[in-house]
Amino acid sequence: MMLNRLVGWDRRDPLTPNFNFFGSVCERAKESLFLDVFRLRYEVYCRECRFLDAADYPDGLESDAYDASAYHVAARNEADQIVGTVRLVFADAAGRFPFEDHCTTFADFTFPPRAECAEVSRLVVSKGYRRRPGDTMQGVSKNFVEKGRPDAIPIDPDDPEGKHRRRISPQILMGMFRQIYLHSRDNGTHYWFAAMEKSLARSLDRMGFHYTQVGPEVDYYGPVAVYFADLRVLKNDLRNSSE
Repeated sequence: MMLNRLVGWDRRDPLTPNFNFFGSVCERAKESLFLDVFRLRYEVYCRECRFLDAADYPDGLESDAYDASAYHVAARNEADQIVGTVRLVFADAAGRFPFEDHCTTFADFTFPPRAECAEVSRLVVSKGYRRRPGDTMQGVSKNFVEKGRPDAIPIDPDDPEGKHRRRISPQILMGMFRQIYLHSRDNGTHYWFAAMEKSLARSLDRMGFHYTQVGPEVDYYGPVAVYFADLRVLKNDLRNSSE
């Protein structure tokens, strides 16, 4: 069975022409069509960054209890390889989100209706798309984070694994966030939370996804803070490129 038989959509975005993006709810966390997603997460979270203990995942697949009800997005390159993934996690039966087990919001922050919220988590990009010194874990260059400009590296057809990968890697982040935005817009999710580092928040801001820090910085897989986005505020910025 091919991946696009299960997913909610399969589209090539004109702003991210080097990748296809896929989205689906994974009702069975070990569904065979999601193995590449969980394998990529294992490579990044367990083997590369060692955020999680690889011994806890003897099958080489990083998955947790939130996956079964989350909305997953994956990016696939021109060689049909899964090279990026992110998920939207919704409130549990008690109305809580995963970030609340590790991070807090500021005392003056008013939580919106939790049924209208989702947490953006498990954002990973394959190591092959972040090879420059200073690249973030999401494949965005230091030049883009600091100045909002992509690196001017010409495409070399004889170097498909090198400069070309580094040049197009921000497309992965842009494409995945555009797709979770479209899903949220169409399914009654109006607010996002994310526990992330400042560099990622800055990169997303450069792309038009504006987050506000609403919690203190803590050590949770590195220095992160809780950020918040009102998708209705984003709508005007993204309307022309999302429709």
